[in-house]
Amino acid sequence: MHLLADPDPTRARLLRAGLQLLAERGYRGATTREIARRAGLNEVTLFRHFGGKDALLRAALQRLSPPAERLVPAAGPDVAADLRVLARNYLALIEENQGFILRLLPELLRHRSLRGDHPPEGFARTLNAVVAFFREHQNRGHLAAVESPAQMALAFLGPLFARLLLAEGVGVRLSLDIPAYVRGYLRGRGALPGTGRGRLGRGRSVKGGPS
Repeated sequence: MHLLADPDPTRARLLRAGLQLLAERGYRGATTREIARRAGLNEVTLFRHFGGKDALLRAALQRLSPPAERLVPAAGPDVAADLRVLARNYLALIEENQGFILRLLPELLRHRSLRGDHPPEGFARTLNAVVAFFREHQNRGHLAAVESPAQMALAFLGPLFARLLLAEGVGVRLSLDIPAYVRGYLRGRGALPGTGRGRLGRGRSVKGGPS
């Protein structure tokens, strides 16, 4: 779990505690008393900074941010090698956080007001970095431009996230041969000479995040 830095250390402790308890105990279990206790503070401090639980949890979710610099490699001359790095980084991040996002999803579905009108700033920034990675490889002619960069990113990361759902949700853990996975992904997506560029290579950024 990574939160965008907050210049106020007290707020940062409360935000982290709120997010941890939301994932561990759900919305009802993440009481102001428990959040304050987890943060090593008192409820008065929580109310002074955020006014209440919902405002704190909304702020925490908006600051939730997968670290783009650890996830997305710089686009190099070998798209297959770069995709292998991206897959390994993504799986390592999931493993490190032990299904944290998966545990948050049911609460976000049940309490939609916590999500706000836009994706969390940090998630949008990271997703935009992933989309930019695929766009750059399309622009270099390494990937075909028959799909938008966003769709290319979803097609690559979606099955990896599905492995998390199976593992954390029903206990089905499937082995993964990353080089074979990348080869399968590139089959039909690797650009033919001179066909790597096209209009679909210029995808939009995620709403709410940087362009």
